[in-house]
Amino acid sequence: MPRPAARRPSTPADVPATPAPPAASLAPAPDNGVPFPDRVRTAERPAPIKRRGKQLGARIPEALYERLVACADETRIPQNRLLERALDAELRSHGY
Repeated sequence: MPRPAARRPSTPADVPATPAPPAASLAPAPDNGVPFPDRVRTAERPAPIKRRGKQLGARIPEALYERLVACADETRIPQNRLLERALDAELRSHGY
């Protein structure tokens, strides 16, 4: 298999002459009389999502968590509902 011929660097005589692009205009765009909107002040915030209650994050012992999961599986009551009922009963016993 013959080796490919080496490429010669192009010289200005080999390159066809192309016209240079016109210089960019640095003039500002015409003003149409309408100011730019202030996006921070005019942007409407979306309505807050209606939630059922507040979220509480708490760490509990692993054994208690396993009991909670087992109870939720057997009774088919969601874990958060079981926690809500247990916390409510405990607070009522203290008079709250």
